[in-house]
Amino acid sequence: MLRTIKIPLIATFIVAFMFVLQGLQIINLAKKELEKDNLFDLIAKSNEVKSNVSSINFSSNLIYKYAILDKNLNIVFSNLTILPPNFDFNELNFKQNLFYKDFFFYDDGFYFLIISKEISYERIVLLALFMLAITIMASMLVMYFVYVSITKPHLEQKKMMNTFFNDAMHELKTPLGVASINLEILKTKNKQTHRIKAALKQMKITYEDVEFFIKNDRIKFPKKVLNFSNFLENRIRFSSTIAHSKKIQIVSEISPNLKVFLSEIEATRLIDNNLSNAIKYSNEGSKINVYLKSDDNFAIFIIEDFGCGIKDVDTIWQRYTRQNQSQGGFGLGLNIVMKICNKNDILYDVKSTPKKGSIFTYKIPLYEEKLLDNI
Repeated sequence: MLRTIKIPLIATFIVAFMFVLQGLQIINLAKKELEKDNLFDLIAKSNEVKSNVSSINFSSNLIYKYAILDKNLNIVFSNLTILPPNFDFNELNFKQNLFYKDFFFYDDGFYFLIISKEISYERIVLLALFMLAITIMASMLVMYFVYVSITKPHLEQKKMMNTFFNDAMHELKTPLGVASINLEILKTKNKQTHRIKAALKQMKITYEDVEFFIKNDRIKFPKKVLNFSNFLENRIRFSSTIAHSKKIQIVSEISPNLKVFLSEIEATRLIDNNLSNAIKYSNEGSKINVYLKSDDNFAIFIIEDFGCGIKDVDTIWQRYTRQNQSQGGFGLGLNIVMKICNKNDILYDVKSTPKKGSIFTYKIPLYEEKLLDNI
């Protein structure tokens, strides 16, 4: 999706940048126009003063300030509140004051007249704020319409996909259950029925992964005090049928009565996905070691296989990532496991050597019984 919006975003920023440049140009032109108008005003006032220098009252004017200089640019009279750095100018803009220099003759003497006026930039500031507000509003509107135009199809597609998955899962659940029940009723045990049973269990694990993936964001799975030791033994028995179909032996060393505070559904996904992956990527006739022990305040859950190993252990937790495309699956299992670990403060780690096997380790906080639990 980021790639989809990259070009529209760049285009939006370019348009906004051009809009800002245009605004700055308008503000600059307005500033020059303001200074030009004030200069014309000063020229007119200078002509008025020169026409009757003797009668002008310099101290009575609050808008204009004056200075009279002799021919050597020495000050004869001045009521300027701000003096320019020098008098070598015709017009000068200095510290928000516009200065204009003219000359006149009085009593056979040559003099210079400096007249100044403070320039008010309030109109320019208001114009700048107005242009900034328009630029921000225009950019936000463009961004909003870009966002809506891009995300709407994705949201509709996501809604359609969720509807499809929900319908597909509903349609698969019934025949999967019927097949499992009827296989148990037949009570026929041979090589073929064993393979069918293993395939149905693998389908159930995949089904429950997809179901969890769909419902995880909108359904809260209630936690409970769970005897993880007993629960792990039951899940191993469930997966042993799948393992036997590949002549794989699951060897377990489980410390008794280790309790954790976890939902059964999340515990099932945590265990089943690891066992399923270990079986899937193990060589036929090999074994899988499962350990559960306590260490400080953690239940240490370890699964060790001797299969093909993992080339890049950093990518396996990403959604839709599969180490071996020929093995099938959706690439959801370990991503689901990672989310469960993050949600429940479970520390996880994997060590793997290609062509030798992998060791997945999970440190699950042990349940601490509180006094109120017994009341």
